[in-house]
This record gives sequence, structure tokens and C-alpha cells, in this order.
Amino acid sequence: MKVFKIVLIFGLCLFIHNSCVSKKQVQQKEEVKEEKVEVEVKKKAPPIEQKVKKIEKPKPKKDDEISLLFIGDFMGHMDQINAAYNKKTKTYEYDTCFSKIKPILSDADVTLGNLEVTLGVKPYSGYPQFSSPPSYAAAIQNAGVDILTTSNNHSCDKRKKGLERTIHILDSLHIGYTGTFINSVEKTKNSAYVINKNNFKIAVISYTYGTNGIKPTPPNVVNYLKKETIKKDVELINTTIKPDQIIAFVHWGDQYKDLPNKSQTDMFVYFKSLGVNIVIGAHPHVLQPMKWEKSVKKEDKDNLVVYSLGNFVSHQRTFPRDGGAVFKLILTKDSTNTVKIKKANYFLTWVYEPIVNGEKEYYVLPADAYASKPETFTKKKDYDKMMRFITHARKLLGEHNENITEYK
Repeated sequence: MKVFKIVLIFGLCLFIHNSCVSKKQVQQKEEVKEEKVEVEVKKKAPPIEQKVKKIEKPKPKKDDEISLLFIGDFMGHMDQINAAYNKKTKTYEYDTCFSKIKPILSDADVTLGNLEVTLGVKPYSGYPQFSSPPSYAAAIQNAGVDILTTSNNHSCDKRKKGLERTIHILDSLHIGYTGTFINSVEKTKNSAYVINKNNFKIAVISYTYGTNGIKPTPPNVVNYLKKETIKKDVELINTTIKPDQIIAFVHWGDQYKDLPNKSQTDMFVYFKSLGVNIVIGAHPHVLQPMKWEKSVKKEDKDNLVVYSLGNFVSHQRTFPRDGGAVFKLILTKDSTNTVKIKKANYFLTWVYEPIVNGEKEYYVLPADAYASKPETFTKKKDYDKMMRFITHARKLLGEHNENITEYK
């Protein structure tokens, strides 16, 4: 009995001890659980100051920008046509002509040139009444040219057929153009070629001093460089198109003269009076000066004129008709839609006519790049001719240009 009591007391003590330990363990587990919950809550709920976002001032809108390249005369003499003919395929292939200059022509948002031939009228012919194969225009497009002006002294070389076929071929290739029209209705509807790119709306207009005494056949229309015509067009464009900028690409001046004549300078003044402050010129077949007249007052527009870009490609080999320039223009537009000239430079180009395997070939060269590569010329005299052109061009433009330098 005594032993039983001792065992009972010992068991009771052991039960009480285990109960206390269990409660303590439960309490500890609950405390740990609570601590874990607190930790998790802290992870999910960041401090109040982290929830409050800092209010930053909006960054000013970056000005819109567009780059434009302008090219001189795309001629089509008989030697060029013959050189393009592939006897095996019996087709005309011009792509190699522009293979050396293509990287430059493609390095702009929009590239424009003057097409001084008609297209597609057989038999194909050179001077004095030009008609080149349609593949000529396709190669020009492949080289990176987007827009061609068609108003020049050779617009009517093949009369109605030539003017209209040229337009149809450019339409079929989706090449932009302006300057000639099938009829007056089309002229009114498309008084300018409109560039819509990079938030810019730029209207390109084109005019020629004449058409070598061959008048356009009704109902065809050619834009002539007459003040009343220009004024009427500009007023219509400003009313209907409402562009940010109008650029005129004109055919004017005396052939083979290094400096502009009075008619050119007077016409530039007239364009400015209409608000057309950028004018690009062609026709003399040689380079003439480029001027960027920077405004004194911030609210005024700058004015810019390129009197002649010379020949881009032709068979005219007489110095200095064997070369020309590509003009690069960069425009900006701010939040008030004000267009400004940001940059203006030129590249010199030269036409190389080597004889390869008994056949003549044509290449338009970036002159500065090839000035350091005399070994690429089959004859030293060809390299010397190019260097003569480069020296003359740099002297002429260096003396007479204003705020426009060579791009290197």
C-alpha cells in the first residue's frame, strides 16, 4: 500500500510536469508563429514612404527631325544607254552605275533628284531628245532615291507620249514625282509632292525655265518658272495642304557657268517673298554656290539656296561637267511646329567611265572617298581628272558658299 502511494504520487508529478512542458511548447510554437506572421506582414507591407511616388517634372518634348538629300541631273546620253545593255539577257541594267554611291544616297530619310530624260519611248535615244529604258528609273529607285522632279528643259523631248509614259512608269514603280502632269485636273489635285515623315509635312514643288522650244501637248502641263504660276501654286498649297515647309526644286541658270546669273538670284528673292525659303537648283550641269542665310532674329526663318548641284550622272566628260554634288539638309521642328534648318553640307561626286573587257562602264563615285584610292582606277589619267574636279569644286565652293561646308 505504501509502495502504491509512492508510485501514484510519482505518476501524478510526472503528469503535471509533462502538462506544463506541453503548454510551454505550445506557447513557444504560437509565439514563433506570431513572429513569422509579423515578419511576413512586414515583407508585404512596405513603409509608407515607399508607397509615395515622387512627382517628376515632365521632360521637354524632343524636336522632330528629318534628313533630306538632293541630287543634280540624272542624264541619259546614248553612251550610257549602250553601256547599260546586257547582250546576253537583252535587257538594260543600270544598278552597277550607282553601286559605289548607294550608301550615301540611302543615308537619309528622303532622297530627291532631277530626272532629265523621258522614259520608255522607243527607240531609246540620247541628246538632244532623251528617252531612256524604264529600268533606268528602277535602278535610280534601287539606289535610294524616293522622289524625282520631272520639269526641266527635256520634259517634252518625246512630246505627249514621252511625258505621259514617264509619269505612268514612275507611278508603276511607286516613285514620287512632281513638275509635269497629264492634265490640269491632276495638277490641281497634286500641286506639290507631299512628304509625310517623322511628323513633318513638306511640300515639294518644281519648275523649269523652259522646254527647248517644244511646248507641252494639250492637255499635258509642265510647270514653268513664272512668278504668277508659282504664286498661284504656293497660295493653293498653303490653303489646301497646309505644310510645315515648302521646298522648291527648280531648273534655271546658264549652262556651264560657275556662278548664278541675275535671273537666278532675283527668282530666289521672289521665292522668299512667298515664304518659300529653301530652293534647290539644277540645269547648268556644273556646280554653283550654296548659301545658308542665317536669320538675325530668333523668330525669323533662315533662307537657303543651292544654285546648281551639277551633273549627277551623264556622258558629259568636259571639265568641270564630269562631276557634281549631293546636298544633305537636316530640318528640325519644335513643339510650336516651327521648322528650322539644323545642318547643311554637301558631298562631291564624280562620274568614272572605265573600259572593262572592251566594254564601257559607268560609276558615280563618292569623290572624297576615292581620292585616297588611286589604285582603283584602271588609268592614272582618270584619277587625275577626278582630282582636278575635286580641286576646282573645293576652291569654287570654298570661296562662294555661305555657312555650307563639305561633309566628310
